[in-house]
Amino acid sequence: MCDRGEPGPVWRGGRKWASVVRALAGVVLAAVAVLAAAPGTLAGDKAVLRVSFNSLPPWKVLNPDDEPAGIDVELLEMLAQRMGLTVEYVHYPFKRGLKMMESGEIDLMTSILRRPEREMYLHFIEPPYKNETCKAFYVLKGREHVISSHADLRGLRVGTILGVGYYPEFDGDPGIDRYPVASIELNIRMLLAGRIDAFISTESSGDYRIAAAGLGDKVSKVVHVYREPQNVHMALSRRSPHAARLDEFNRTMADLVAEGAVDRARERLFREGIR
Repeated sequence: MCDRGEPGPVWRGGRKWASVVRALAGVVLAAVAVLAAAPGTLAGDKAVLRVSFNSLPPWKVLNPDDEPAGIDVELLEMLAQRMGLTVEYVHYPFKRGLKMMESGEIDLMTSILRRPEREMYLHFIEPPYKNETCKAFYVLKGREHVISSHADLRGLRVGTILGVGYYPEFDGDPGIDRYPVASIELNIRMLLAGRIDAFISTESSGDYRIAAAGLGDKVSKVVHVYREPQNVHMALSRRSPHAARLDEFNRTMADLVAEGAVDRARERLFREGIR
């Protein structure tokens, strides 16, 4: 219809070529817009590292101003500063964060255990910055005797967090009645309401939350604690625009670990508290 009434085939060809040029120009402009929106693509701009944040005190905590804080956050900010990155936190439950890492909507997460199924979509930044992640069980005060070994967990209603792995024996035991929820706060409320018999948590996180909530007279940790060392990593999405800098992430993390940055952040946090 655009060519109706135009004289001769040459002119029609010219109009077709002009349409192609305009279409290609549109594609180029759209690509430029996409690149402009992507982290770290504009020359002269400080690249943005999108990080999924879920609460895991004392490693990941919201301070009184609702800003991310904690040991993981301090370490990540040091890493980002050395690499010329600006951290942008987005708040999602752990499982949702992993799904967004898989799609590339999120660049990085902290406090990740290495799992074969995660290798498909994550680069695990080396070296690990924690070498153990003790797992503890919490029950109502006075019921500490209920769990003295792993076998005692069978038949109990045990609160967990959606998408979180704990330790191989627990994760692979079909005899444990798990109640997965979005947060440890829900686990605590369910325990106090009698809806579960116990919940499992990283020991440092569980201890911190119980103390911070003033629940030491209502909730207790049982003697049975899983203490086998496990490496804990920061992980980078394989679809992140920053994935090409994996070697630089590794070198920077190695420097921070060698400098004792994690221990310093931990000591400061427990000495001064979250502010």
